[in-house]
Amino acid sequence: MLKKQKIGLYIFLNIITLGIYGIFFWYRWTENVNKLCDGDDKDSANYILILILNAFSLGINIFVWNYQMGERLYQKAADYGVELKHGGLFIMIMRCLPIVSSVFKISYANKLIDAYNANAAAKEETEVVAE
Repeated sequence: MLKKQKIGLYIFLNIITLGIYGIFFWYRWTENVNKLCDGDDKDSANYILILILNAFSLGINIFVWNYQMGERLYQKAADYGVELKHGGLFIMIMRCLPIVSSVFKISYANKLIDAYNANAAAKEETEVVAE
């Protein structure tokens, strides 16, 4: 079971810790996305590595990462029977407004987490009944 992230808590703690919580949050969020999108033959890089590479790419790498993460969620949504309105390009463009981009990424992942947890619970029920 994956735990949903709370958007308000993320924004509050990120502001209070001057962005330090954001590094931890996005690291954990990326790990969740890797679990959600397991089987798509892609694996997102460690978020801390992304931040380091971002410094050397003059800020371009974070836009690429946002596109890739948005696209992964968008493509995997159909497997879970979830409809997402926007894909990676929208998420990448919204990166110009970081809070808006964050809200979309978190809410999209939360929708998939709900479906993932429901599938896991149904699978557990099936296994128990089979025994």
